[in-house]
Amino acid sequence: MPRNSFQQGYVSDLVRKRGGPAFTIRYRVRTGDGKWKHRSETLYGLAGKKEARAILEQRIREASVRPIEVSDLTVEGLIDGYWKPYLVRRGAKPSTLNSYESAIQKHILPALGKLKLADVAPLHIETFAQAKLKSGLSAKSVRNLVVLLQGIFSLATDNDLITRSPIRSKHKPTVHRHEKPVWTPEQTRLIVGAVHGVYRALFVTAALTAARLGEILALRWQDIDFDAQTVRIKHSLWHNQLLPPKTSSSNRTIPFGRALNQVLSEHSQSTPFKGPNDFVFSKKDGTPLNPDVLRKDVLYPALDRLGIPRGVGTSGFHTFRHSAASLINSQTGNLKLAQKLLGHSSINMTADVYTHTSAESEREAAIVIERAIYGELFAKLFPIENKTVTAAVN
Repeated sequence: MPRNSFQQGYVSDLVRKRGGPAFTIRYRVRTGDGKWKHRSETLYGLAGKKEARAILEQRIREASVRPIEVSDLTVEGLIDGYWKPYLVRRGAKPSTLNSYESAIQKHILPALGKLKLADVAPLHIETFAQAKLKSGLSAKSVRNLVVLLQGIFSLATDNDLITRSPIRSKHKPTVHRHEKPVWTPEQTRLIVGAVHGVYRALFVTAALTAARLGEILALRWQDIDFDAQTVRIKHSLWHNQLLPPKTSSSNRTIPFGRALNQVLSEHSQSTPFKGPNDFVFSKKDGTPLNPDVLRKDVLYPALDRLGIPRGVGTSGFHTFRHSAASLINSQTGNLKLAQKLLGHSSINMTADVYTHTSAESEREAAIVIERAIYGELFAKLFPIENKTVTAAVN
């Protein structure tokens, strides 16, 4: 990338050196991290200072059209000078920026930050990955770090700062996928019943809509349509900020049945915050609830009281999503319904191309979850008129 230069440079007076009479010229060039680097040359065999000045001006002109030098650019300089501005230019979400920054500061910079970009070899990445695994990081965490490095070095390659990335496919640890834990309908019903009444409507919403916790906490009353019986997912809450949902597919409308309609109606009557822009679920002052508090102080104690096992990082609110998807698949055999409800971008190419849903079948998914969780109680309180839905549930 050319850099304009408006410097004048410096030419010394004639001096005597071992090589004979000489002039010294000095000028500056830009380095890869955008800083100035001074260059100095000793010129011999010139007729006078005027000729030295002509050579200096030529060097300055060359510096103004020459690509920036990257010989001194470090990995840290690459990240600060190129990677971070790139993320901002791409409109990366604050949650993504925060996650990357944490990984960079805690893992990448201490190990690789001071290395010159041109000196980073595949062996450095291999050593880095091995060290992180030995430190106790999971294979998935190390893989995520290598993928992050891959993106950083790919940007350097795209900008011709290096000719080839040092990342190789074999640097990524193999991650063995484990089946996600799910709760049975009975367990889900018990969990919802075990939490304090203040949080019950939120838990019912999590169980019956399969929305992400951030999406549920971002719900405002304008997103609830009681007449159409739908929830509109337009935002996700992160550190009290309303952000766009995780992906474009996450921006969706979720139908719900009579059970959730009743729960949300009762909740709307009990809360003092009823305005269109008020949060559906909030603290006593109307501000958003904290997801960590909900998980650690409400969900986990409920699971422990019920004796429902919970693994480290595997029994949070996301389990409501996995459980709902499992219910829909087992009761309808239609994975596309689960995809639509969960707001996933894709199941796989076959499901995307050959599986279709209708508005009625999407509502069927919502009814299936309610019926599975509430069982006979659902049948008594909310008689199902749609025979197709009844058949699917049975």
